[in-house]
Amino acid sequence: MIRFLWLDYRAALRERKVWFAVAIFAYAVLSLPVLVARPPAHVQAAMEAWFGARDPFTLFMFMWTDLAMNKLIATLAVVLAGGVLLRERDTGVLPLLAAKPISLPRYFAVRTLSTCGVMATLYLGTQLIGALYFSAMVAGFRPGPFLAAASLHVWAAVFATALAATLLVVVGRRGPGLLAGLLALFSLVGMAFIGFYNPAWATISLLNPISLGVQSLAHLDALGPGVIVPPALALILLTTATITAGAWSVRKLEA
Repeated sequence: MIRFLWLDYRAALRERKVWFAVAIFAYAVLSLPVLVARPPAHVQAAMEAWFGARDPFTLFMFMWTDLAMNKLIATLAVVLAGGVLLRERDTGVLPLLAAKPISLPRYFAVRTLSTCGVMATLYLGTQLIGALYFSAMVAGFRPGPFLAAASLHVWAAVFATALAATLLVVVGRRGPGLLAGLLALFSLVGMAFIGFYNPAWATISLLNPISLGVQSLAHLDALGPGVIVPPALALILLTTATITAGAWSVRKLEA
């Protein structure tokens, strides 16, 4: 099981769609300092209203997380998870897999976990490179809080990938399944900051997994385990539940 997961992860890293994702992440790193240098007036006003400060690092973190990372994990999760199991069915390989010692639900779980691993690798690699690049290009940049916030938000990226894979097999058709994943993830991303600009909704917004991933932005001056660990654990549990639901729904493909 572990060896299969490792081999599938290594194989997935060589796929063309992964290199497409690398290019998109690289573009985000290179382009954001240009945008931060001249932030739109409405973004600056929102930062003053939500965070009560004109701290340039806070502005940078909002733009990096919302304008770049949230949008990318919603899109690339669907791209990376787009071939999980349905590709095997559409190419006629699924009956052969059903005859192997590994069950289809377990096969789905392994494929989804390896895809989540690819997303985490791309995401964390982007953050590490970004920490070096932004230190030279962004005034007031603080690599410590930047990487600490990434250690939480990466779990939102992993959850997004698991959700995209699960919706794909639940829907059962590639086109509608990909569309369902995009709609679901962009809805979650669109409401991720609702608790920031309307504090009355702060508690209920935590039902949104993507909102859990951005909670560190409210504590950039005091990031520690107490801020990062609880939402990270919640995201891990939600990801596990999502993959379990996908594995259960795969049984209908065996019929």
